[in-house]
Amino acid sequence: MTTALVRTRVATEDDVAAVLALHERCSAQTLEQRFHAAVPGISLRLARRLVLPPGGWSIVAEQCGQVVGHGCAGRLSDTGVEVGLLVDDAFQGSGIGSRLMRDLAQGAAERGFGSLVCEVEPDNESVLPTVRKAGLDPQTRYVDGVLEIVVPLGRVADCDQQTA
Repeated sequence: MTTALVRTRVATEDDVAAVLALHERCSAQTLEQRFHAAVPGISLRLARRLVLPPGGWSIVAEQCGQVVGHGCAGRLSDTGVEVGLLVDDAFQGSGIGSRLMRDLAQGAAERGFGSLVCEVEPDNESVLPTVRKAGLDPQTRYVDGVLEIVVPLGRVADCDQQTA
């Protein structure tokens, strides 16, 4: 599978049921990595909040009309957003996560944010390579036992202006 067959776009209220279905298809391990805790699933209310986060936005990745990935960005401060990604188990490793990360970084830069933050459990070895494959330059540090990945967005905005 190639990401050329996948379309990404800003999520809308109409995507809530599809994002809920995506979560239902994912393994317990994938959900635990996403939420930093064992969760049996998510509620419709939480799915709505992930699709339409207060002060933020989200993106879906679709293949043949099915949502196979979701990324959301929530405002941390006037200058930073925190992002979270979820990719259907069957599509992990295909580049969808990097594409979502790149789109979220671009959206954050366009909205005037200076940094993007991901917080991951130390044993989650997929997020840092995903950020790097997105063409982003992460800075890492451990905070309270969690790996904090910070991506300064100045370069993202500069690159976008040069390609325009």
